[in-house]
Amino acid sequence: MTTEEIIIALDGMGGDNAPSSVIKACQMFSPSEKIKIVVVGDEKQIMAKIDIEKYPFVCLEHCENYIRMEEKVNLKLLKEKDNSMVRTIEMVKDGRAHCALSAGNTAAFVSYSISELGLIKNVDRPAIALLMPDTTGRGFIFIDAGANIKAKPLHILQSAVMGSLYAECVFGIKNPRIGLLNIGEEETKGDDLRKESFALMSKNKMINFIGNVEGHNIFTQKADVIITDGFTGNVVLKVSEGITRAFRTILMKEIQKSIRGRVGALLIKDILRNFAKKADYAEYGGGLLLGVDGIVIISHGRSSPRAIYNAIKLGKKIVSSNFMEKLKDDMERMQWEM
Repeated sequence: MTTEEIIIALDGMGGDNAPSSVIKACQMFSPSEKIKIVVVGDEKQIMAKIDIEKYPFVCLEHCENYIRMEEKVNLKLLKEKDNSMVRTIEMVKDGRAHCALSAGNTAAFVSYSISELGLIKNVDRPAIALLMPDTTGRGFIFIDAGANIKAKPLHILQSAVMGSLYAECVFGIKNPRIGLLNIGEEETKGDDLRKESFALMSKNKMINFIGNVEGHNIFTQKADVIITDGFTGNVVLKVSEGITRAFRTILMKEIQKSIRGRVGALLIKDILRNFAKKADYAEYGGGLLLGVDGIVIISHGRSSPRAIYNAIKLGKKIVSSNFMEKLKDDMERMQWEM
């Protein structure tokens, strides 16, 4: 475990609410914490939001250009490297930061991370590992939340191996249970990707593979790590967010319908508050981009200050665990059995 000051390179212009949400997130930390946050972005906009002298652990690296959320990722865009997003990644590449973090355009951040940092040995495609809430309150790791939408069976297996080590090193889960998201529990269920992935995962000795996990069991702690392709994973993630928002809206409408409902809500307000907190993606911060040669945290585009604050804390936790060193060592020795 590292004892040195942890340096986070933070894209100050990334996200729907940047730079305001980014600066407010930084202000939630205290000088006593062993962390330094380098905010990369437009100096004029950022300095209007924060008095740097009051926050000695925050410093600014000026970069006027940034990637808009709506920009389409293509070769032309990827050649334009003078922007706040690339600067954060370059800080990790050059050893000036331990972790890069952005709530900006996910596709661009993933693409830049691959091109600038490269993939670690024996990894063919990256995957986003996201901690999600479940019925136990402990949460589970969901992979892939959207990095690789055209996954092959070997990519699924690689995600499972990396996810298993992530669960153990960073979250302290011994011998984590690995499940494959599918339309049924039986080995014969699913399309070719699911069937072939099941076969590969069953043979691999590096993971504790428990078999298929159906959609209705995602949030029941049946598995500590659930693996799928990036297309399916991103759909699951957004459906989950939508259901949570819809449930809150329905609940509030029902409460407001009667005096009994409003009084009842007051009586259980602490329970409602705790429920809302546990179901809020902001409490989980962001996802780790597994497979690239450096620690990269991807936050939701709509991230609130609390979400970015928790994403920074996640980055700090990953750095402290020495996860990257262990992952690179394990993957270096890996021989994929097909």
